[in-house]
Amino acid sequence: MENKEKLIESAQELKKGLDLLSRERKVVMPHNKAFDHVDQLKVKVDEIINLAETV
Repeated sequence: MENKEKLIESAQELKKGLDLLSRERKVVMPHNKAFDHVDQLKVKVDEIINLAETV
């Protein structure tokens, strides 16, 4: 159950991060910040994949 909760939490964080990069965002993000943000999201995707493999 703990892995399932971590999986859900990580997916929600990923969605939140993608919302910040989406067309509907309220503020334009500078390129360097956007690149850093994408790097963080890629790490989050790796976490989700690892959690999904252990479920």
